[in-house]
This record gives sequence, C-alpha cells and structure tokens, in this order.
Amino acid sequence: MEQLNLTLPLPYLSVNRDGRIVSYSALADQWFDLSNGHIKSLVDAESINKLGRISSESGMEPIKLELNMKTKENPLILFDVYLQWDADNHAAMMLLPKDSSNEELIEKLMNIQYRLASTDFELLEKKDELEQVLRRMDELSGPFIPLSETLCMIPLFGDITANKINTISESCLQSVFRGNYEVVLFDLTAVGEVHADGIEKFIQLVKTLNFMTGNVIKLIGIKPNLAKELNHHHLNQWVQFNHSLKEELSTSLHR
Repeated sequence: MEQLNLTLPLPYLSVNRDGRIVSYSALADQWFDLSNGHIKSLVDAESINKLGRISSESGMEPIKLELNMKTKENPLILFDVYLQWDADNHAAMMLLPKDSSNEELIEKLMNIQYRLASTDFELLEKKDELEQVLRRMDELSGPFIPLSETLCMIPLFGDITANKINTISESCLQSVFRGNYEVVLFDLTAVGEVHADGIEKFIQLVKTLNFMTGNVIKLIGIKPNLAKELNHHHLNQWVQFNHSLKEELSTSLHR
C-alpha cells in the first residue's frame, strides 16, 4: 500500500478487484483509518455489497455510486464515489462527502433557479403588455379623421418609424377603402424625427393609396428635414403638396 505524493482536493483511493487498497492520497489518510489495507474496513455492509457487484463488472467506463463510509471523525458518512477501472484492474476512487452543506447549496441553487424562472415569466408578461401599449400609441399617432363624405385626414404625430407606419397603414387602408373619399390629407406638421425605414414605409403607404383607390393624396405641413427626405423619392406623380392645413381645409370644404 503506497501513499501518493500528490496534492488532491478530495480523498483518493486506488483498490484492486479484491478490494485491497493499492495506493491512497494524504487526504484519504487523514480521513480514514487505512491500517487494515482493505476497502471493506471503511464501508458498511450495504456498501460492501455495492462494491462487490462493481468489482465483478468488466469495462472501464466511469461509475458514480453512493457509499456509507467510516471516517476517523464519524462512524458513518454518506459519500458520492466516482470510480473508474484501469487496464491493471485497479479502481481509482474519488470520494466526495455528501454533507448537509452540499444539500443546502443545492437547495439554494434550486431556489435561485425557481426565482429566475418566475422572473423570466413576469418579464415576458411585461414585455407583452409593453408591446400592446406601444402598438396602441402608434395607432393614436396616426388617427383616421373623416372630414366630409369626400375628404379625410390622417395627422401624424411624433417620429416616423417603420413600426408606426406599419400600424397606421392597416387601419388607414381599411378606413379609406370603406369610404368614398376623393382626397386624403396627411398632416405632417407634428412629425418629429424621420427614420429611413419609416419614410420608406410611408412612401409605400402613399403609393398604395393612390394606386388602389385613385385618391388624390396631399401632404400638408412638411418641415425642411422631412422635405429633404421626400425629395429623394420623386413623389410629384403620386402626391400634391401644401404648406398650410388651414388653407387646404378652407379650399376643400367649401367646394
């Protein structure tokens, strides 16, 4: 029986098929009374039966089992034992005590995992609520307003984004198709920042309305930053422009 000159974090034993201890680590010597030189002297009767079954098995795959072992400090302690046979029919055994601190740690980890799962579900619910609120805000940022039997207006508020125009487009197209409107006014006076993807979606909406309904599309209250973006799209064949909403309404409603 040989003591290994290795510093290992856990007790280590090497035993042969007969259960004789071939070698051991310094930590194993500290924990166990190895004077008998046999693994049977370190375990209870039930664990002896487990070891007997394992010693008769062939193969070199790693095995994990639980053994009740006798230490110098305690008559019996439950250990997780990680065992693997080598080509010389020696079993390398790493011994990890399953004390209450390990169980407490596992319980804490399980509690943390449960709290994280609960938090993820709550965040998912909040995300859905937020998306609904944002969609509703987008809808309110481009309300459809019928002004007469032939005239309707869609004032846009805030930044022009792709999400906002997508949301507005659905209700806008439905409302225009249901009516007999000849003129559709887009009031852009209250528009804020203009996003490139948003302006692309807006141009698509304008062209769709003009092509599908034949309506006259008029853009009102265009600011310099928006005018610069629109100039790149050559919209003259699709829309008409007017700087004054008051002037446009006065003209259209008194025809």
